[in-house]
Amino acid sequence: MKIKIYTAYILLSIIWGTTWLAIKVSLNEGMVPTYAAGIRFIFGGLIFWFIMYFHQEKLPLTKRAILIYLQFGFLNFGLGFVLTYWGTQYIYSNLASILWASFPIITTIMAHFYIVEEKINQRKLLSLLLGICGTIIIVMQSGNLGGDNVVLGIVVILISIVIASWPNTYLKKYKNEVNTFQLNAMSQSIGGIFLFSIAFFTETGPAMIWTSNNLLATAYLIIFGSVITFSLYFWLFSYLTLTQITYVTFFPPIIAIFVGWIFLDEKLSYSILIGAGLIIIGALLINYKRS
Repeated sequence: MKIKIYTAYILLSIIWGTTWLAIKVSLNEGMVPTYAAGIRFIFGGLIFWFIMYFHQEKLPLTKRAILIYLQFGFLNFGLGFVLTYWGTQYIYSNLASILWASFPIITTIMAHFYIVEEKINQRKLLSLLLGICGTIIIVMQSGNLGGDNVVLGIVVILISIVIASWPNTYLKKYKNEVNTFQLNAMSQSIGGIFLFSIAFFTETGPAMIWTSNNLLATAYLIIFGSVITFSLYFWLFSYLTLTQITYVTFFPPIIAIFVGWIFLDEKLSYSILIGAGLIIIGALLINYKRS
C-alpha cells in the first residue's frame, strides 16, 4: 500500500506542477477564466460519469453526500478554481503554484476546530508562522514582478485557497460517504455548470479560443489536471490524515518554478524565492514526524 501512496504522490506532484503552465498558456491565448475552468470541469465530470456507468456504480444521495457534492462543486471546483484562474492572469504561473503551497497550512487551521484527531501542536504552529511570513514577503516583494494588478492577483488566489480548503476539511471527516468517482462526477459537473452559468450572464466573448496551444492546454487540464489528479487525490483520503494529503502541494511549486522559467521566462527574485521557501518549509513541517 505504501508503494501505491508514494506513486500517487509522485504523479500528483508532477502533474500539478505542470498544470500551472497549461493554465497560464490557456489564459495567455485569450481564454476567459470562467469559461476556461468551466470547460475543464464540464468535460472532466463527463469522463467520471462514463467511468461510473462502466463500473455500474450508483450515486449516493444521503444528506452528507449531497453536502459534499455541493461544497466541492460550488466552493472547490467553482469559486476556488475560477478565482485561481482569474488571479493567475496577473501573476506568474509558478508564483500561483507557490501560493497554493499554503493550502495545507489553511486546512490545518480548519481541521484544528473541526477534526478531533488533527489539533494544532507546537510544530504545526511553527509551520503556520513560517507560511504566514513567507506569504507576507511575497506580497511585499510583488512590485518586483511588474504589472499593475500583481498584488490583486496574489490576494485573489489567497482567497481562493481559503474557500477551497473547507470542502477538503469536511470530506476528511466524512470520507466514507462517497468514493472518488462519485465525488468527482457530481462535484466537477456542478462546478462546471456553475461556472458556465456565470460566464453566460457576464461574458460576451467566445467560450473557446481555437488555437492549437489552447486546445492542447485545455485537453491536458481535463485529462491530467482534472481526471487523473483528482482521482488520486480523493483516493488518498482513505489512507492519510488531512495534513498529509494536502502536503502534496509542497512539491508542485518546485516543478512549476522550473517549468515557468524554461517555457514562460518567469524569473523570480531572491526575495520571492525566500518567501516561497518559507511557505514550502512550513508545509513540510506540518507533516514531519520523528522516527
